[in-house]
Amino acid sequence: MKAHLILIWTIFFVFCFQTVDAQKVLLLQKPGTSKRFFYNVGDKISVQVGTPEFNAKGEITYIDDSVFTLDRNFTFPIANVKEVIRVRHWFYVSWRTFFAASVLYAGGSMINRGIHDEEPLIDNTVPIVSGSLIAMGTASYFLRYKKCKMEDNWKLKVLDYDIFKEKEPVTE
Repeated sequence: MKAHLILIWTIFFVFCFQTVDAQKVLLLQKPGTSKRFFYNVGDKISVQVGTPEFNAKGEITYIDDSVFTLDRNFTFPIANVKEVIRVRHWFYVSWRTFFAASVLYAGGSMINRGIHDEEPLIDNTVPIVSGSLIAMGTASYFLRYKKCKMEDNWKLKVLDYDIFKEKEPVTE
């Protein structure tokens, strides 16, 4: 029974202190689906902004109610963001791996056939296997980035958890 009370009080204090340390968060979501991505201060983000459209990429250094700042230099209104470009990490890493595996397979097969004095050095399996690895690497290369366009029903907004913090008195 004492263990349950200790667990309950621990969870209670954890939740109390989490709201005290809460901050503003950028939320990228597609309403009606379970697709949600959170960006805190210090996270990397890449966005396409503005009427003369340009891409901006960097670390989020400040988030306010309607603006955010990248790399302490560029401040953008959230309403002007046209799309957020997300990195698909598996595809970003795998395209190089597929190309390297293709070269290693072809080289290893040719070395093996050369050691065993088999003719020809490039047999029928090398183009099939290496070609399929190159095709998968090329597909992964083109799928590295996901463009979350605001016109495709993606929404970017600020979640403000600062309402739970006590305001410090202003002294002049």
